[in-house]
Amino acid sequence: MSEAASPPVIGVIGNPRSHGSRGLRGEALRRVAAQAGERVLLREPEDRAALRQALSGFARAGVRVVAVSGGDGTLREVLTALPAAWQGKAPDIALLPAGKTDIVAGDVGHSGRGALGLRRLVKALAEGVALRRVERPVLEVNWPGEATRRLRGFLFGAAAFAEGHRLANAKLHGNGFFGNAAVGLTVAAMFGRAVLSGQGTLAHGQEIQVVTDRVARPTGNRFLVLITTLDRLMLGLWPFADNGKGPVRWLDIQARPRQLGRALWAVSHRGSNRSWMPAAGYESGLARQVDIQLHHPFVLDGEVYVPGEKGVTLTAAARQGFVSV
Repeated sequence: MSEAASPPVIGVIGNPRSHGSRGLRGEALRRVAAQAGERVLLREPEDRAALRQALSGFARAGVRVVAVSGGDGTLREVLTALPAAWQGKAPDIALLPAGKTDIVAGDVGHSGRGALGLRRLVKALAEGVALRRVERPVLEVNWPGEATRRLRGFLFGAAAFAEGHRLANAKLHGNGFFGNAAVGLTVAAMFGRAVLSGQGTLAHGQEIQVVTDRVARPTGNRFLVLITTLDRLMLGLWPFADNGKGPVRWLDIQARPRQLGRALWAVSHRGSNRSWMPAAGYESGLARQVDIQLHHPFVLDGEVYVPGEKGVTLTAAARQGFVSV
């Protein structure tokens, strides 16, 4: 089969509404895709139905690498749509980060932003260069009693995490703070408010019940609940212990946590001794399933969602491959 007749090597899902894909950057991505000819299929779906259609088209065309030009939210939508849209073995994903924080790309790697990353991918595959490949378990969020409602992503957060997300959108992103700068300022603001404020979510927490592999954690209000299947977060922060078994990493911090400064130092030094933390209200570990009963919105990969009457259940049975140059 000639090179011209070969199927597309890369299918690209572009999100022109992502922070890093607007204006000239979006035009540059389209230009690189056009120059690649039949080796690239670029789709910019406007809604979830169009996204499923685009992914199904990629599968029929023989695409084995799907590049995602967008942020963590765009990746979440692609991962959620893949099982219904793709028959057989799922494709590898290549990230072209264009979001506000791009936490997943910071863990699994990427080939560069937008047009630069796509150009490097096209060149590497055309020349037969082996791509770096890693796998991560995919976090699946289900609403008990609602069989058709589910999401797939990588980072779940509630209570102070949801408040931090609101703060970042309201105060930081609009003023030009993104990536590590936004994360650092958000963490500082959250901990500062938790120490200085005498009221509100950060002071009193939210009523949340966490159950890990059918073991109920202590009842009461929570300052922060964080769950992920990634191996690294931004700024080197790592609040998870290796207790237990399973692909789901969970963190459960009781409201009015003690020794916040010492705790922040510990989570910024991965592997530090944290034997004192459970007694101070910080618990974390590994699990196969986490059930969360909560009444306030939570955040999954940058988007706010409302839990069901029975809360949400989180598992991670499937794994996703990521490739980069």
